[in-house]
Amino acid sequence: MARDLGSYLWLLAAGVGPFEATMYAPDEHSPRPDARRAEIAERWAPSSRASAAEIVTAAREEFPGFDGLIESMCR
Repeated sequence: MARDLGSYLWLLAAGVGPFEATMYAPDEHSPRPDARRAEIAERWAPSSRASAAEIVTAAREEFPGFDGLIESMCR
């Protein structure tokens, strides 16, 4: 979903939740930005600001086996 908490806050601010981040390519989802969550992200993680596509892409590059790990734990 995201590489760290700051990135996750910006992902939520962009209107992308855990389900959307793991199930869709960054350009397939039509997010609904949330102004209140953006205020929180700006307050607590201003240096982590990035687009949802950038955050998801970076997380997938850093943790390429994450989806498979979670699926294996759910079976």
